[in-house]
Amino acid sequence: MKIIESPLVGQRFITARDRNVRLFQVKQVLNQHRDLLITRLLKDIPYYLAFKYHARANETELEVIKTKLMDLQKRDVDLTNYASIVEQIKKRTTVKLNNQAFFNEIDQLLLG
Repeated sequence: MKIIESPLVGQRFITARDRNVRLFQVKQVLNQHRDLLITRLLKDIPYYLAFKYHARANETELEVIKTKLMDLQKRDVDLTNYASIVEQIKKRTTVKLNNQAFFNEIDQLLLG
């Protein structure tokens, strides 16, 4: 059994014995964490832009960013973007998530 601790979704237990089912369970936890992070981000996009990029966006740009984030929220996480987390889960019994990998994906989306 593996435990993933998320500051956003709490403790989640990975209990499956089958490797594919375990990866599915990990993906579900990562999806939940990312979705909540994006939901929080959507509430104050201008603050995030000012904090992260020292930039301001007009209304049109804010709508584009909001649409991109909501589209990302609808997609499953790509585990290749979270390889370091998956490796930690393979090696440890308990893994504590931080937001670094999630914000990397978000920033890549916004800058791309």
